[in-house]
Amino acid sequence: MTASFQPTPISPENAELLLINPDFSKNELGAASMPENHLGLNRIASSLASRGHSCQVLDTTGRESSTGGAEELGDWLTEHAPRTRVIGFHVNSWNINHILRTLTRANASLRDKPLLFGGPLANAEPRALIELFKKQGCSCIGVVQGFGEKITEVILNTNKLSEVEGLWTFEDGQMKEGHSVTLSPEEFERLPFLSLEHHTFYQNYYKPVLEAGVLSDHTLETIFASQGLEVNRGCPFQCTYCSVPQYKERLLTYSPLRVADELEYLAREAGFFMFTFTNSNILFFEKKWLREFCDEILKRGMDRYLTWTAYHHPSLLATLEAEDFERVKRAGSDTIVMGVQSFDEAVCKLFRRPLNTKALTQQIHAKTRAAGQRLAVDYITGVPNENLDRVEEAFRYFMENEIECRNYQLKFYPATKLPMMNLDLSGHDLVPITGNLAPELEAYAVVPKHPNPRAAQLDTMIREHNARLVKERPVRLGSYIIENPAQARELLEITIPNDPLIPNKVKRAMRIALREMLNPSTKDANGGDEPLDPKKLMKTVVMAGPDSPPIVLAMQKKLREQLGAEKFEKLRKQYII
Repeated sequence: MTASFQPTPISPENAELLLINPDFSKNELGAASMPENHLGLNRIASSLASRGHSCQVLDTTGRESSTGGAEELGDWLTEHAPRTRVIGFHVNSWNINHILRTLTRANASLRDKPLLFGGPLANAEPRALIELFKKQGCSCIGVVQGFGEKITEVILNTNKLSEVEGLWTFEDGQMKEGHSVTLSPEEFERLPFLSLEHHTFYQNYYKPVLEAGVLSDHTLETIFASQGLEVNRGCPFQCTYCSVPQYKERLLTYSPLRVADELEYLAREAGFFMFTFTNSNILFFEKKWLREFCDEILKRGMDRYLTWTAYHHPSLLATLEAEDFERVKRAGSDTIVMGVQSFDEAVCKLFRRPLNTKALTQQIHAKTRAAGQRLAVDYITGVPNENLDRVEEAFRYFMENEIECRNYQLKFYPATKLPMMNLDLSGHDLVPITGNLAPELEAYAVVPKHPNPRAAQLDTMIREHNARLVKERPVRLGSYIIENPAQARELLEITIPNDPLIPNKVKRAMRIALREMLNPSTKDANGGDEPLDPKKLMKTVVMAGPDSPPIVLAMQKKLREQLGAEKFEKLRKQYII
């Protein structure tokens, strides 16, 4: 894990633009965050670099647990901000409080600096953001609504923010309204591939491992977990709990050929071979696109080394033929992931999801099972007045059919329709997740006022089921499914080195992974690569101080009420010892 903030690429020269993703939410829950590459910021940097501009990207993931990350970033900016002409922040409802704390800490250095804000909240609430940052003392504000790739070049070529068409600004004491900046399908198709020079995960983690030939202090999951890549932006659906369709209803999609080209480039130049398509909602909207994409992967022989997953909508998946699922598996995807969200028709209606979701799930499962694929689903619980019988029915169906179910608790996000739908919240509290500095822009957890033992039991049941499935899941490297050490050794020593279709850097990455599987090293339990587990979360909740996030303090309060003050203090003393 990184010990301090480090922009990518590292350069002693001044940069025109520094792009920052300030995300400390997991760290504040008491866990280290997995290192990532922020796709949106990387795309902007890639586009600007291709036109001769100097950019740096700073991703704050990959840090140890701490409640002071935002202040540490503020101190770093106080020292380094003078080296950058413009600073841009990715803003969402999970990090808005972190950004406000960072700006407060670095106020003297950033007060007169041109500051750009883009991302979900900038698209959904541009006026509110400007008013909020004005109160922070910022005097030169630009809010990017729409595609940052297009408007940031104009910003860097202009002396005053207020002169940029489409940009929301506050400058010289005056506010100017902007509008959403979009790209044509042709412009979207021509966007550059991800720049490895600005790829924070590749530069800080993956590349050093490839060069050293060993994992060093990292785990397999940290280094070889799927890399994110998008094939489209926007969403044509209108789910009421999701913020994406509120500002990106139109779906822009790369061509299948372009996506295959970028995958091949990232494999050849970086050694990446495991991908997750991180689209807002869906991988494909038309059968033709998916079929052409898979056929292109197979035609190039990329199925020999690519492994990929994607997020799908059940109403689209159900339209695919059995042979489509077989084609998808041959092209490298043996796990289908989709958003179920609920089997309860009342909840589906509330969410604007297909009312026949249960029937769709059964149809899709039959096809994935016939194709030899695994099925993973998302499900949302904690909905006021939800029918727990239906929740249990769904969970038992998933368990009986070996389906992984990722259970998420209901949350409210700004500029979404769900909070405005007259839900009966008399039995629930809305608890801000990362702070209370921007109430109208914060994400809120919908938390029952009183414990519900049955709901907790169901959540535990499905989580234990998921843990077993993941533990028993065979390891896959490209087209190879590893079932025993002898097979792994043969792949390491003979098969992969002699396969002419696998790029050299991918071969090196695969062999590092295979050596670790055959001779697993013991990682430091506090090394930060392990996921947040229940015991660690319990300790975080019990030991939480007044500076902890509101959601943690709310959990601590409920735990104290359930245990009683005496038992709670006894538990607290055990952790202190």
